[in-house]
Amino acid sequence: MTVYELINLDLPQQTKYETGIDFLDNTFMGGFELGQLVTITGEQEAGKTMLLEQILGNITKQHKALYFSLEFNKRQAKKVFFNRLKRKSVEENALKNIEIVTTDMIDGNLFDIIKHTKDAIKRGVKFIGLDSTLMLFVEGMSGEQEVTEIFRQLQKVTVQNDVLFFIITQGSKEDNRDGKVSIFGSQKANHFANIMLHLTFDRERNKRGIIVAKNKQEGKYLNQ
Repeated sequence: MTVYELINLDLPQQTKYETGIDFLDNTFMGGFELGQLVTITGEQEAGKTMLLEQILGNITKQHKALYFSLEFNKRQAKKVFFNRLKRKSVEENALKNIEIVTTDMIDGNLFDIIKHTKDAIKRGVKFIGLDSTLMLFVEGMSGEQEVTEIFRQLQKVTVQNDVLFFIITQGSKEDNRDGKVSIFGSQKANHFANIMLHLTFDRERNKRGIIVAKNKQEGKYLNQ
């Protein structure tokens, strides 16, 4: 096939899934497409988990999702979501569509996570969230090699199965100096992400912001 033949192929238009967050949906021209690995980075208390759960909460009003809540056990997760339901920050119907896996239900072995993900995909799940990569490990690996392998494998699952995978990963000032967003200092890990969302938190002014640092879907960027 030539490039000319490729660009003239009659391919179906990609469906976009709204996040329910206006500035994200506008930046991504109506929402996220499937087949993408989306990273959410930021310092502690920047609101990463809140953003991920807000996105999943809106998407699952109509679709099923799998959520690896690896920083909470069942008791802690129950308390968090009960309070959010009570505050009406998430709808009851959405919670019925989110399959949750907590840290006392599975350990952070990368390939156990991938197996659980593939099982959910077979059941029709197209949206996966993971909080966070700090809890993942690969037997026999460490450092940048381990980080790279984690993102390589998760991106492979995402693309081959045409799903939307949101991953929270912690960042530091060192990771994000000079306005460059990095994942544990690994440029290889950055390479595997299709979309990179970075949250900022100005503690003095108690103000949060968001940067779209990478956008292979639309090419548009955001600093708000």
